[in-house]
Amino acid sequence: MLLAIDTATRTAGLALYDEEGVQAELTWRSRQNHTVELMNQIVHLLNLARAGKHELTVIGVSLGPGSFTGLRVGMSVAKGLAFGCDIPLVAIPTLDSVAKAHAFQTLPILAVLAAGRGRYSVAPYHALRGKVERVAEYALVDSSGMVELAKQATASSQPGTQARARRLFFCGEIDAPLKEALVKGLGPRACIASPAANLRRAGFLAELAWERYRREEFDNPETLAPTYMPYASVEGATAGPRL
Repeated sequence: MLLAIDTATRTAGLALYDEEGVQAELTWRSRQNHTVELMNQIVHLLNLARAGKHELTVIGVSLGPGSFTGLRVGMSVAKGLAFGCDIPLVAIPTLDSVAKAHAFQTLPILAVLAAGRGRYSVAPYHALRGKVERVAEYALVDSSGMVELAKQATASSQPGTQARARRLFFCGEIDAPLKEALVKGLGPRACIASPAANLRRAGFLAELAWERYRREEFDNPETLAPTYMPYASVEGATAGPRL
């Protein structure tokens, strides 16, 4: 059985997963209390599933991007359990699990995480037959930069021509200011997931980690480190990937 741990942001989550899928799952707003809450919630999750720690065969953990404190706490607990139970560890990029929730979306996907101070971590994905693939590098933008990135991502490759009226699917931690900027800047080209669909669930992290576990693609607990900021900070307009 796989235990998935996601404390990348204020939205925290846990899931237990095996050959039959998600056996138990918890999602809550931690509000920077990851250290106090996480172990208690793991015990609660195991109790919900009527499972014991001895039944765990692998740990999945959110790699980042995300908050420094949240990622550090989640990674520390994941490593401790992997060492203590002598089981493998699998780390999954946080935005991969955000995009995975929309793996049957036909539009190009932009997965978003709040990065604080009015900034957002974003990565573009393509979905095909239930799989998601990141197709360009991460970016760190403010709301105007997100709009500009989206416009550039869908612009025609022909110089001097106007951008095609192509829609983009935005998902993840999309707050009111960002939603307002997207609607104002992109109009009907911005397809934004509903608040419930935007909730980051550890079940999708678990599903991705389970796939790697079955392929025996493990991470080294001794050298694994969270991805806090794997890209340069960009404010306002930024060059973006073509989707």
